[in-house]
Amino acid sequence: MVFQNTYRGFLYRQLFTTPALITPSTVSLAGQTGIVTGSNTGLGYHASSQLLSLGLSRLILAVRDTTKGEKARSSLLATLNESTHGSGKNQPQVEVWPVDLTDYSSIIGFANRVRDTPNLHVNFIILNAGVARFGFEPAPSGNEITIQTNWLSTALMAITLRPILQAQYIQAKRTATNGHKPQPPVLSIVGSEVAQWAVFKERKIAASGHPPTSVVAVLNDRKKFNPGDRYYTSKLLLTLFFREFLDRLPSATNDVVVNLVNPGFCYGSELHRSITGPLGAVFGGMKRAIGRSTEVGARTLVHGAVVAGKETHGCYLSDEKVAPWMDFVITSKGEQAAHEMWKELHEELRAVINIDGVMEQTGV
Repeated sequence: MVFQNTYRGFLYRQLFTTPALITPSTVSLAGQTGIVTGSNTGLGYHASSQLLSLGLSRLILAVRDTTKGEKARSSLLATLNESTHGSGKNQPQVEVWPVDLTDYSSIIGFANRVRDTPNLHVNFIILNAGVARFGFEPAPSGNEITIQTNWLSTALMAITLRPILQAQYIQAKRTATNGHKPQPPVLSIVGSEVAQWAVFKERKIAASGHPPTSVVAVLNDRKKFNPGDRYYTSKLLLTLFFREFLDRLPSATNDVVVNLVNPGFCYGSELHRSITGPLGAVFGGMKRAIGRSTEVGARTLVHGAVVAGKETHGCYLSDEKVAPWMDFVITSKGEQAAHEMWKELHEELRAVINIDGVMEQTGV
């Protein structure tokens, strides 16, 4: 096991590594458009603030609750106005678009809006929205909500948005003037190093059933819910999806840079808001002791989306650099698990989209 993936490595990075703040002196996002999901609070909010400080011209806040999204929009613009001393120059266009990651139809509607909005050329998307629940809670789909949001729905977002970014990029190249060459778009997915620690017993339980059942069915069984492992497992499933997704992309015709970013363990977000009482107090104290602020963690999201570049396509990033994969995912057993879980994802989404058809779309 590499040091990066040990508990000691985790603590070392948390206590002694601080991701660098990207500044306007090194990066300008003037003329660019970005989308950030889960952007009304926590990492998504602070990433949005940092992106606007870099001169981003158009920002789409993709949120479940548009009322909270509008409050975030007002706060972001007020903060930007303060930082520019009220100059009012080159004010960005900040929009709030609804998307509910517990509702497949909402995700498809959001993707269609990105595709169909006139004159929209998205340069990057940060898929940041996520949840952590320490009590069993079903989503409207019937799937447990952490699995639904962090794995199934984030996967659907990535699958549907990637060819849209590709098509918009091709169109931008066709209409480019004065020798301007657009940069390849980026689809940056927020993962987590906690995938390394997932127990993921549900896979073994599913295989040992009489007859064997699906892993999704076991994950949706309230009696088999493991609150301490569920978030970790959801991030492992997302990581397995990412690797299988990359393997299945039409590499000869794909220009979209897709990477997976670990922001580190952060305090100040609402991710663990379901932990209450004495346990919540202890957990909150631990986050304060070893956690990064969401402002610092958000720097990694900004780096992955607008700095890292095409050389990070297919890579896992941590602390603003390419990092080694979690041990399990690069083993033969991990690769087999990725294949199996892709099949289950395919079955889950069969009534929503034709995954194979969408994956083959080249944007031409």
